[in-house]
Amino acid sequence: MKIKPIYFILPLALVSMLVGVYAGWLRLGWDFPILIEQATALHGALMVGSFLGTLIAVERVAVLKNKWAWLVPLVFASSLPLLLHLSAQAGYFALAAGSIGYLWVSIYNYQKYRFTGDILLVIGAIFQALGHLALALTYSYAMAFAGWMAFFVFTIVGERLNLTRFLPVKKNDRWELFGWLGLFVISLLLFHTGYGIVLSLSMVGIGQWLIRNDIARHNLTKTGNYRFLGITLLSGYSWLLFTGLIASLSSRSPWLYDAVLHAFFVGFVLTMIMAHAPIIFPSLLGLNVKPYHSVLYVWVGLLQASIVLRVIGDLSQNLSLRQWGGLINGVAFLGYWVTVALLIMTNKTKALPKRTVNSTKITNQSLS
Repeated sequence: MKIKPIYFILPLALVSMLVGVYAGWLRLGWDFPILIEQATALHGALMVGSFLGTLIAVERVAVLKNKWAWLVPLVFASSLPLLLHLSAQAGYFALAAGSIGYLWVSIYNYQKYRFTGDILLVIGAIFQALGHLALALTYSYAMAFAGWMAFFVFTIVGERLNLTRFLPVKKNDRWELFGWLGLFVISLLLFHTGYGIVLSLSMVGIGQWLIRNDIARHNLTKTGNYRFLGITLLSGYSWLLFTGLIASLSSRSPWLYDAVLHAFFVGFVLTMIMAHAPIIFPSLLGLNVKPYHSVLYVWVGLLQASIVLRVIGDLSQNLSLRQWGGLINGVAFLGYWVTVALLIMTNKTKALPKRTVNSTKITNQSLS
């Protein structure tokens, strides 16, 4: 019996998530046992690279009929033991190598499917590689954040843009989106020059465009998983818009810096992950199951409330509120994953007759 690569790559990604969340709690000042001392300083790399980088690479590679392509998420996942047990630099370079491989996968997918959104995925992959290379060469998270943020913006917008081809989106609306994305790229060039207002404006523009034009709003009139998907996606878009608003505040305070980063990475990015997980994971694992239950709203709602608490703590410079907000961030996200796993296991599952996971299949599932 051949063991599929996904069955040992995904566990590494999930362990990265656990270690990353725990490290985040330690960074907030919670007096928990320090299990792995160096993990505290690696919170960002673990969450963005070892966890999300691996997860997104798995989704992309699963559509390819190329066993060698699985080396890409494997290299991403290998960053976990390298970061924790060898050296931070080795782990950073593993993430950089994985992101270069991911760029190849993105280009290959574009050449195969030729969707407009896939062009944005390629651009996002370029920024991801630049972000990880910046971290590996400078050891500075501040130098990596611009690339990381661009990776998630272009990846998420690219995915959603592919879905809007099923909607009567006006040509002018598409050009509006491209204009906001172009402004976003310009803002990244000004990331460290004090012109944060450009970044703020572009995020607000992209966020409001997604709220107005994404298919998620059509799901609000439906029930069950479809409505859950719509509400969760729109929550994520709202956090992108809100990130732009608070980023416009004139302050160099580390408190505001923390608020902006976590409104984006937790509010926007992790909410988007929560929206898609019940759809993507069964498909990747070859299971004919829909792991939805209304209890998922509890975890999504708790995450949203905890980000609000954290941001209020940051803006008011209240350490206790920030700590509790951060703690509940992690509890909500971990609780969500445990619930999805239990729903998958408790449903009557059966393997799909043939592993036919492809981007069109996943896209259609996300659409409905």
